[in-house]
Amino acid sequence: MKPVPSTFLKKLLYITLALAGVLLLVFSFLLPSFYIPVFLFLLAFVSAFTYFSFNWLVNTDPGEFGKFVRKIMVVTIFRMFVYILLTLLYALFLKKDLLVFIVVFGIMYLIYIFLEVYELIWGSGRLQETKK
Repeated sequence: MKPVPSTFLKKLLYITLALAGVLLLVFSFLLPSFYIPVFLFLLAFVSAFTYFSFNWLVNTDPGEFGKFVRKIMVVTIFRMFVYILLTLLYALFLKKDLLVFIVVFGIMYLIYIFLEVYELIWGSGRLQETKK
């Protein structure tokens, strides 16, 4: 198993810290009444999930493009089920500011999925490895 490229880890850390800062600024100064303490736990969960899914995908043999595509599909479906389950559990048990939770969670999802796809295709050199 190859280690996760350090460039991905750096970008993941920078994006996580930047999102934490944006959350802090937005919910401290602009929208303090909408702050939900679960946001930082959600940020940690989404970034950790992105790290582990990227680690699993990047270790696929570049010569087996079909296997790589199947893994991406499995990870995407699994991620969607986990995130939907998390949203449903929040809606069932906490219910506080559900719309704000869904919007922030959706933004986090889009940011982290963009990072993962970008790194898988262009950042990790995966596209160049499969063309050889």
